[in-house]
Amino acid sequence: MTIKKLKDCIQSAHINFLFGSGLSRPYLSTLGQIETFMALSGKHTDKDERKLIIASLYALYFNSVMRPCLPSHYVGNADYDTVLGNYKEFLTIWNELLAARKSSLLEKSVNIFSTNIDDFVETASEITGIEFNDGFKGHFNPMFKEDSFSNVVSRISTLYQNTAQIPVFNYLKMHGSINWIQASDKLNICLDSALSTVKKIGEEFDKVPDSFISIDFGDSFDHIVEKAKAQIATAPDSPDKCAPFMSEYMKMVMVNPRKAKFRESVIDLHFYELMRLYSNALESASTVLFCAGFSFADEHIAKITLRAANANPTLTVIVFAYNAGAKTEIETNLYRCGNILNNNISILSPDAFWEAQDEDYKSKLGNTAPTGFDFATINKYIFNPIASLI
Repeated sequence: MTIKKLKDCIQSAHINFLFGSGLSRPYLSTLGQIETFMALSGKHTDKDERKLIIASLYALYFNSVMRPCLPSHYVGNADYDTVLGNYKEFLTIWNELLAARKSSLLEKSVNIFSTNIDDFVETASEITGIEFNDGFKGHFNPMFKEDSFSNVVSRISTLYQNTAQIPVFNYLKMHGSINWIQASDKLNICLDSALSTVKKIGEEFDKVPDSFISIDFGDSFDHIVEKAKAQIATAPDSPDKCAPFMSEYMKMVMVNPRKAKFRESVIDLHFYELMRLYSNALESASTVLFCAGFSFADEHIAKITLRAANANPTLTVIVFAYNAGAKTEIETNLYRCGNILNNNISILSPDAFWEAQDEDYKSKLGNTAPTGFDFATINKYIFNPIASLI
């Protein structure tokens, strides 16, 4: 697919994005095998070992993805600054693209759907000053309301009273967030901008860090079980000591990395509504979905995306695969859910994309092909060149 064809898609379509954990690398880790290990641990027969393994897996996830979002951890970290810079550049580029859209029939807004629970997008939007909608309403005690995502933002000039729509970014976190907290009525979600829940979880972990087993992303499940056996043999009270950490952790308003997460999301009205909004957005006529940092290993999202692509021939899905190996993985994950009927899903690897471009495009980028589609590379080789054409 050429850069000019991508430009044409943007000019004539409703814009949507699907962000995965790959975009927050290298500062934050991806899930790795945590989801698989969670499924296996739930079937493990020994009760104490099962409790310890599950607590240790959640501790690994917490310390890899949630805790690093606290200012005490990221201030002065070069990787954090790099990742935040990528998000800021993305928002800046797309704010300009939306403002320059020629069609008066299309709204100047985009939907960013994300399975990430970090707060990079919120932080980047605050710094760049773009018009941003994360679904919260209110000033003193903001509450999450799904109906706010249907708003259109306009500005009236003071002199001539002309009305113009301005670009707005709707940010829908389909798996919850580290800055969400359950309201006292147990029905609503409040904004936890201070990340108080994350801090409390960290405090409980720090009280008994040696009670958890150390899990590496390269471990096999059998190795994890052996570690749990050894830990309990020397410290039988380890599962009980991990309980306060688990108690605080389960207060997080998020879908945990488990195979049963679709059933979890359906149980909770808010997560169900966010999945419904994702499905509805893809069913709209003349829609494009850009997917980045996402492998489609989330089976429920893969099924919804494939179903929408097959039901809506005017939907174009463009997936940026990090490399050829990632492209194969994405194809496997999608085809596991069914066949692509309308030929409207394109999975772009860096080498194939580069080969499809003309010499003028290549020369402007120094005739240097991208080696991998990470966030910085997607901004440089895809979105910035598109902005220069509009």
